[in-house]
Amino acid sequence: AFGAGLRIRYGAHATALGPAFVGLTERGICHLRFIDESADPVAELREEWPEATLVEDRAAARETLDALARPRAPMRLWLKGTNFQIKVWEALLRVPEGELVSYGRLATAAGMPKAVRAVASAVAANPVAWLVPCHRVIRSSGVLGQYRWGPERKAALIGWEAARREAA
Repeated sequence: AFGAGLRIRYGAHATALGPAFVGLTERGICHLRFIDESADPVAELREEWPEATLVEDRAAARETLDALARPRAPMRLWLKGTNFQIKVWEALLRVPEGELVSYGRLATAAGMPKAVRAVASAVAANPVAWLVPCHRVIRSSGVLGQYRWGPERKAALIGWEAARREAA
């Protein structure tokens, strides 16, 4: 099962985009979600990593989430996914901050131009909110489209990145 022998420190902290919940391993961030009223973030982490040892560490969560808000903060990710999902997430990481990409262009960038629906599913399965920038994907019509944490947060992320890019 996933997570056997793994220790994950976790915690929640306020961010400019709303409260967030992060899971940290020695190898990097493995889990990052925005928290909504209906969610149980610890249960979601347990579901994703059922065999891991979970240890609450509010200070580490606060430090990590504060650092992620700073421009160009270095980060290490430790993600699990299928080979296909990893390819899609790697392609997303190559989309420059402040730019947008259609699902079709992302599928091509991931080396699978005919797999647009599967690419959309991989984008939706992203385990780390905003770090693998699924908010940068829009429909080819220019419509923002779906976002796991709501259209307002997607629009805010896109605007925040555009402003950071201009300031740089």
